[in-house]
Amino acid sequence: MIHIGIVGLDTSHSAAFADHLAAGDDATVAAVWDGGAVRDRAYRDAFRADYGATAYDDPAAMVETVDAAMVLTADWDTHRRLAVPFLDAGVPTFVDKPLAGRVEDVDAIERAAEGTPLSGGSALPFHPELAVFPTDRPGRTLYCAGYDDPFYYGCHLVDTARLLAGSDWRAVRPIDGPGSVVNVVFDGGTVATLRLDGPADGATFGFLDVSDRTRTRAVEGSDGYDTMYKRFLDRFLDSVRGTVDDTDRLLNGGRLLLALAAVLDDGTERTRDDPLDDVRIDGGAFLADYEPYY
Repeated sequence: MIHIGIVGLDTSHSAAFADHLAAGDDATVAAVWDGGAVRDRAYRDAFRADYGATAYDDPAAMVETVDAAMVLTADWDTHRRLAVPFLDAGVPTFVDKPLAGRVEDVDAIERAAEGTPLSGGSALPFHPELAVFPTDRPGRTLYCAGYDDPFYYGCHLVDTARLLAGSDWRAVRPIDGPGSVVNVVFDGGTVATLRLDGPADGATFGFLDVSDRTRTRAVEGSDGYDTMYKRFLDRFLDSVRGTVDDTDRLLNGGRLLLALAAVLDDGTERTRDDPLDDVRIDGGAFLADYEPYY
């Protein structure tokens, strides 16, 4: 049995993920910590009781008691501080989207994760609607449309495009057109056009893939989320067991999201060799306006 510690109850992910883990046979939510940024102590205590977990007032005290950790705070500026102690101790760690708002945080997480499984990011690539897209087609053209906050929700498009491209990103280029739009060039020759600020009505992500044939899919509302979360969490548990390694995918996607934010900000192309030290996306400012779905 894999004993998992939940670090942060800010978003709806904590309960959704805990429900799926509890429904399986090989993992249990054994510990929980919350900093009170979004939820009150009564919510934490109810969560603890629902899943039979031990509540901690200090996340560091949890490190020696769990087999894996899930860092789920909405303020991405806390991810480094919360994840690194687990990774340093060799505890496989999941970090929710987006990974970080500064490249130095990504670098610190990378150093801590050397030799320790790191996973997380967006669950959207695991949505059943997207299973129709093959992942072994280099040199494809992708068109991806999202909505809402370009950084927080843009992670969904970045992680999906990265998975379908099957390789690391090489450059992000601005597009002179309506909305927040960029082109991402990947090593395998895939080019993805990402429109990040589509209409919020309908909560729709749209994808068009031109490879061996032309395919389209839309992910609307919460349809398919149960299957998506199960596949996503199964992948996490596989990483805990050491049968898959998502470390490079997560780190590469984290840097790509920062490069995308930089290009949208100043309209200048960024390559993966360009420094991103000037990029600062404020997680605290996002948290100040954040409200969980439930």
